[in-house]
Formats: sequence, structure tokens, C-alpha cells
Amino acid sequence: MSYKEKPRITVVAGVIEKDGLYLLAQRFDNASQGGLWEFPGGKVEPNETPEQALERELVEELAIETQTGAWLADSVFDYGDKVIELKGYISHWQSGICELHSHQAMAWVTKSHIKDYTLCPADYPIVDALIAKG
Repeated sequence: MSYKEKPRITVVAGVIEKDGLYLLAQRFDNASQGGLWEFPGGKVEPNETPEQALERELVEELAIETQTGAWLADSVFDYGDKVIELKGYISHWQSGICELHSHQAMAWVTKSHIKDYTLCPADYPIVDALIAKG
């Protein structure tokens, strides 16, 4: 299957900052990219803006209300069977206490320690944009 024939899925990721720490979530071992860490988020549904999708996904995945802030970076990654177009945004925590509905673990880490975790490949350009932002 050529690159152009593969399904292209638009996904959003929230870089959630709280008290100088950033939230990483670990994918279930039996999921695609199992055991890897990521910025939480999910697929953009038809008739949804990326910002709306991110706020909806963070309620579904973590039971938290957020407000989508500035765009950080886009990342396009070919996972073999599909092409993921990932849009990373700063996400501002509004309310709620994290509950893991779609991940097996979470960690609050400093910006300088994010790369100590093995991330999904598509998340690295977002980390680079976050670090470059200062």
C-alpha cells in the first residue's frame, strides 16, 4: 500500500501543564503503540474543530475539563497501516481529577524529563516544539 493510499487520520494531542509539570499518559500494552507514552488526546471526528476534539477527548480519556490554547506543532507519521496527522496544542486544565479511562498509567514530569520516557514517534516533534518555546 502506497503512502497516498493509506488511511489518514487526524489526531489531536494536549500538552497539559499544571504547576510547571506536564502530563504524559502510557498506552495500554495491548493497544497500537502499546506501552509507549504520549500526550493524551484522540481522533478528530467529522464536523469537529481540532480544539473541540481535544476538549472532548480529554473529558472522555481523563475526566478533566480543559481549554485548548496555542498550537505547538504538527507531526505526520506513517505507522505502516495508516498515516497519523497529529496536531499538538497547549491545553489549560480547568477542572476535574484525572481518571485513567484510556491509559494504563500517567506521570507528571518536568519539561526537561519528558524525553526520559519512550514516547510514540509522532509525539517527538511536539516535545521539540515545547522545548523550543522556552
